[in-house]
Amino acid sequence: MIKVLIVDDEIFTREGIIAEIPWDKLGPIEIEQAYDGINALEIAKNFQPDILLTDVKMPRMNGIELSFELRKLYPTCEIIFLSGYSDKEYLKSAIKLKAVSYVEKPIDIEELQNAIKNAITLKLKESENTLNIKNDIALKLIHKNVNIDNLSKYIDIIPSSNLSATNFICILINILNDDKLIKENILIELKKIITQSGLNCILCYKEENLILMHLYWNNDKSYPTSNNIFKKIYYLISEYLKQFSTFFICQGKKVIGLTNIPASYHCALESFSKSFFYDYNSVIYYDEISTLVYTLDENLVYNFSQNLLNEDKQSSILLINRLTCEIKESASTSINYVKDVYYKLLQQLLKFSSERNLNNDQKDSDNKSPFEHLASSYTLMDIKTYMLEKIQTIFSAVEEKNMNINPVSSILKYIHENYFDIDLSLQNISNKTYLTPAYMCSIFKEQTGTTINSYITKYRITKAKELLKDHNMKIIDITMKVGYSDGNYFSKIFKKETGLTPSEYKKKFL
Repeated sequence: MIKVLIVDDEIFTREGIIAEIPWDKLGPIEIEQAYDGINALEIAKNFQPDILLTDVKMPRMNGIELSFELRKLYPTCEIIFLSGYSDKEYLKSAIKLKAVSYVEKPIDIEELQNAIKNAITLKLKESENTLNIKNDIALKLIHKNVNIDNLSKYIDIIPSSNLSATNFICILINILNDDKLIKENILIELKKIITQSGLNCILCYKEENLILMHLYWNNDKSYPTSNNIFKKIYYLISEYLKQFSTFFICQGKKVIGLTNIPASYHCALESFSKSFFYDYNSVIYYDEISTLVYTLDENLVYNFSQNLLNEDKQSSILLINRLTCEIKESASTSINYVKDVYYKLLQQLLKFSSERNLNNDQKDSDNKSPFEHLASSYTLMDIKTYMLEKIQTIFSAVEEKNMNINPVSSILKYIHENYFDIDLSLQNISNKTYLTPAYMCSIFKEQTGTTINSYITKYRITKAKELLKDHNMKIIDITMKVGYSDGNYFSKIFKKETGLTPSEYKKKFL
């Protein structure tokens, strides 16, 4: 946004310029008017003009005097003079002030428009150069042994002699989707929030969607005795950013002295690295990050499997919620380890879906497989949400299927609860489900694509493989636990299903 201050003691001249110049074609422009030099200075204190368009001859304070005073406040303000006079003293002053142009009265609108265009071009080029320099400085400050010479002209208020006693806090803002707003506008708005809160900052884009910000204040200002000022700043930033994106705000520690900024930056990086464990739009403070590390209790996977087998949706959901809470409080856990935990649960979920012939292990609507979805999840909450949605989808399919094939569900449930029984047979199942063996075999084959006896065998072998992973268990004990009384027969069946004897499988696994 370019700010233009028009100063002339003739209101018709001011209004005529505003009406005749096609400002909308010159870019985002904000205009203020003043009727003489003194009035212009009063307005300029709050308006902070980029371009001054002023008449030379005015009462109380003329345009030359105004320009000299305004340049003291805003050295980079571009000046265009309007005058019907061309005496030597005026020309000398215009040259000394390095005015962009002067336009003689009566005003030629086309000539004035060209002069304004030239001033805007110079201002934008100057702003771009200044921004590039500030960006470069913001990036250099995170490295050790930075040379602080000549930095004070780009750090507001603080003279270079005081940089060693200035307070700094480094902040990283990860904006996950900034497509809806021009990046430079984001920096401008963030800068405005900081300055209006009474602090200063240098900021830039460190990476495509990562903003690097150095908040600072000198010791002439009292250091906030609480985090209230920062909470206010983060609240204002959050309210602004949430209009168009999700984000994380990651704070480093407060340091004193410009050369200590790298220490604050590395703390901000530590906060940023833990964003996986936080909800979107969170503020992450480096000194509040949990040092706990989560370790999986293998019983959890077994319990989850049993919940599924028992078709207990609520217990399955509760297990995922509790697990997520525990991991969230253990933010020093490896992210890969966390994903591996959910990977094991997802395996059980898809296995259950396959056994029920539900066909829910296909690609999701975004064309990713369940495991691809898990691997690409950005946060722990994404994984939790996905797992709960998957459970909901699968159990909805189970409920729908149970309405149609409830007898088969009863058969499966009885097998899962009694696979270890050596005497398990079609007649046993028939007695418990109140179905004739012939009808039972018919509907089971129709709905599952396999026979009851074949399913019992495969299920027993699956359980045997799980038990063979325990090096403390003997094969003869495992034989009995999965419903076989004859070790040789068990070995024969196991090899037929897996291609290995139980001993070979156990040895290969271990």
